[in-house]
Amino acid sequence: MSKEYQFKPHEQPIMVGSPANPDHPARRKVFYLLIGIFVGLTASFQNGLLVANLTQIQGQLGLTPAEGGWISVSYNMTNACITVLLYKIRQQFGMSLFSKITLSFLLAATSLQWLISSHLLDTPNISIEPYYLEIVARGLSGMVASGMTILGLFYCLQGMPTVKRTSGLILGFGLVQFGIPLSRVISPYLAIDGQLENLFLFQFGLALICFGLINILELPPGNTEKVFEKLDFVSFGFFASGLAALAVVLVQGRILWWTTPWLVYPLIIAIVGISIALWIETHRKNPMLQVRWMRSRNIIAFMVTGAVMRILLSEQNVGAAGLLANLGYGNDQLVTFYVVIIAASALALIISIFSTNAMDLRRPVIFAVALIALGSWMDVGVSTNSAPYMFYLSQFLIAFAAVYFMGPLVFEGFLRAIGSGPAYIISFSVIFGISQTVGGLAGAAAIQAFTTIRTQMHYADMVSSLNLGDPAFSAQVAGTRNMLSNQTTDAAQANIGAMSQVLQGIQRQATVSAYSDLFFLMACLATAVTIILLLNYLYNRYHKRNPLAKELAVIAKMRETK
Repeated sequence: MSKEYQFKPHEQPIMVGSPANPDHPARRKVFYLLIGIFVGLTASFQNGLLVANLTQIQGQLGLTPAEGGWISVSYNMTNACITVLLYKIRQQFGMSLFSKITLSFLLAATSLQWLISSHLLDTPNISIEPYYLEIVARGLSGMVASGMTILGLFYCLQGMPTVKRTSGLILGFGLVQFGIPLSRVISPYLAIDGQLENLFLFQFGLALICFGLINILELPPGNTEKVFEKLDFVSFGFFASGLAALAVVLVQGRILWWTTPWLVYPLIIAIVGISIALWIETHRKNPMLQVRWMRSRNIIAFMVTGAVMRILLSEQNVGAAGLLANLGYGNDQLVTFYVVIIAASALALIISIFSTNAMDLRRPVIFAVALIALGSWMDVGVSTNSAPYMFYLSQFLIAFAAVYFMGPLVFEGFLRAIGSGPAYIISFSVIFGISQTVGGLAGAAAIQAFTTIRTQMHYADMVSSLNLGDPAFSAQVAGTRNMLSNQTTDAAQANIGAMSQVLQGIQRQATVSAYSDLFFLMACLATAVTIILLLNYLYNRYHKRNPLAKELAVIAKMRETK
C-alpha cells in the first residue's frame, strides 16, 4: 500500500498501536487471511512442539525430569508476562517495527532450537552447554508465541469484511488451540527414532516462510505515540518476576512434589512481586494496568471463567493423554486420536465464526462447558484394556468445546475493554493471557497431584487386600514365574521377578483407577459450572437483561460518531 495513501475516517486505526483498516480489494483480503492463518498456526507450534516432544528433548540432552521442568518454566514465564510490554511496543514504535522484532526473535529461537537438536555443539572445542541454550530458546519462544499470535490476529482482521471483523478476532484466537494436536500428529513422522533435528528444521522453515510472507505483504501502518514511562519498567519488573516465580511453583511443584522446601521461596516472590506491581499500577497517574477495573465483579467473573475453562480442558491434554501414556501408547500410536481432535477443533472454529452473536455470548460458553461435562462422564470407568479409539467421541466433544468457547469469551472481554476505553485493552490482554497460561499450568499441576495421591491410595488398598492364599492370585504368580523360568534357572530369582511383575500390574491398575477418579471429578466440576452458568443465563433472560448492554451501547455510540 502506498505511503501517500490517505486513510478515510472509517479506515483509521481503532486505537494507537493497531494497524489501520483500509478497504482492501478482495484479492488482497484473501492473502491477508491466508497469511494470518499461517502465522497463527506457526505461533501455536511454539508451545505445541515443546509439549509433544519434551520427553524426547530430555532424553537427547540427558536431563532429569526437574531439569526438563525448567525448560517448560522458561517458556511459560515469558509467555505469561510479555503481553503488557508487547502492547506498549506497538503503541510507541508501530506495527512495522513490532513485526520485525517479533520475526527476529522467532528466527533466533528456531535457529537455536535446530542448532541444539543437530548435535553441532557436541564437540570438544565448543564449551557451550546445550541445556542452557535450550532454556534460552524456549524463553524466546514464549515471547514469540505472544507476538506471533497478535500478528496472526491482525492479519486475520485485515482479511475480513468490515461487518465480519468479529470473525477475524475469533479465528485469530482459535488458531492457538491447534498447536498441540498438530504437533502430536506431525512429530512421529519428522522425529523418526527420537531424532529431533528434522522436526526443528521444519520449525525453522516455518519461521523463514513467515518472515517472507510478512515482508511481502505488510500490515497497514497505524498511529503511534510516546507511551513508555520510567515507572513502566519498574512495574513490569515486579510483575514479570512474580509471574515467573509462579510458573516455577506450578511446574516444579508437580515434578518435585509440593512439599519440596525451596518452593516456598518462589511462592513468596510471586506473591510479593505481583502485589507490588498491582499497588504501583493502582496509584499511578498513567497506569499500564487498570487495576480497579480488573477488580470489578464482571472482570473477575470473566477471568475466573477463563481459568476454570482452561483447568477443565486439562482433562484432555493432561488427563486422557496422560492415561494413554501410562497405558504404554506413544505418539506414533496416537496419530488418529489427535487427528480426531484436530477435526473437532476445525469444526468448532468454523461454527463459531459463523454463529457467534454479540447479543448472546454466554450461551456458547455454557454449551461448551456442558460438552466438557458430557465428555468427562463418558471417560469415567476406564480400565487397563482401554484403547485410544474408545476416547474418540469423548475427546471430540472436549476438543470441540476447547475452541468453541474461546471466541465468545474473548469477544466478551474485548467488548468490556472497548466499552471502558482503548486504554483498557492492555488490561484485558493481560487478564486473558494470564487466565489461560496460569489456568493451564494450574490445571496440569492439580491433575498431577490428584492422580498421584489417588494412585497411592488405590495401590495401598489393593496391596493390603491381597490374599496370598487366594487360588486366583497364586495361579497368577505361578503363571508369571513359569514365564520367567525360561529366562533364568534361579528359582528364587524367578519368584522375586514374578512377584515384582504382579505388583507392577497392581500399580498399573491403581493408576488407571486414579484417572477414572479424575474423570469423575472433572465431570462433576464441569456439571456444576454448567448449572451455575445456566442459572445465571436464565436469570438474565427472565429479567430481559443483557450483561453487555452498557458496553454495546458505548460501542454503538462510537460508531455513530465516526
